[in-house]
Amino acid sequence: MKARAIDSTAGAFVLLAATAVAALSVILGAQFVFGRILENPGVAAWSPVLLESLFTIAVFGILGGIAGLAVRRFGGRAGAGPAAAVSAGVGVVAGAAGLGIAIALSALAGVAHAGEGGGAGALLLAGAVVTLIQTGAEELYFRGWLQPHLESGWGRWPGLAVTALAFAALHFVSGAFEWLSFVNLVLAGLWFGLLAQRSGGLALPIGAHFGWNWAEEMLFGATPNPGVSSFGTVFDWDLTGSPLWGGSSEGLNASLSASFVLIALVIVAASWRGFSSPGRRG
Repeated sequence: MKARAIDSTAGAFVLLAATAVAALSVILGAQFVFGRILENPGVAAWSPVLLESLFTIAVFGILGGIAGLAVRRFGGRAGAGPAAAVSAGVGVVAGAAGLGIAIALSALAGVAHAGEGGGAGALLLAGAVVTLIQTGAEELYFRGWLQPHLESGWGRWPGLAVTALAFAALHFVSGAFEWLSFVNLVLAGLWFGLLAQRSGGLALPIGAHFGWNWAEEMLFGATPNPGVSSFGTVFDWDLTGSPLWGGSSEGLNASLSASFVLIALVIVAASWRGFSSPGRRG
């Protein structure tokens, strides 16, 4: 298959179906295999950190590998983009700050309360590495591989929107079942996609994605809700009360707090002219 065939209108449909099938196969296959492995009492006794790390690295290592091979063969947006280090740093700050503002909005609504599980620990570094692997693979898969070809086949905005929907659908399969979670994941996908378009690379969206996820889990301890992750957290904020402000098992992901912040971030990103014109990168 030639690159120009992928970038046709019909080719974009085939590509979307192929990437969806590949992602579903990897996720559901990993869940099945790990489920069978955990039936072994010896393996089930391993530390939660080790089990979570192995599962995450397996799933997203495979997805990232698929995307990397596809981009190398057919083209895409694989580079870091201009001023990569600065872009990544700005992305991390923007993601973490956005998450912090969402926590603050939930606190104003009377839903966010300080827990007792905070405290820096050595496992936070391991958690950051695992989070970076996950977010980097997701960005390469969606914004590096899928989005540029959908943009070429269908146009900039349809390609961006469908990629964001596919990104949200992947998380739905992984367990984000609340309708507001889906809305917020679409908004997040739009934000990351716009950052990739405007910056011309992946450093900025990877930084933003990492900053949001890392701050939610390992800085503010807002996921899982309630409680803290196996890697620990610096602060521990539990969200209890109205589900619309994060007081459900899906926490900020299913909150209006995150919706307001993400809408603002999408507007800012859409208004930014960026470093270069968007399009498919070879």
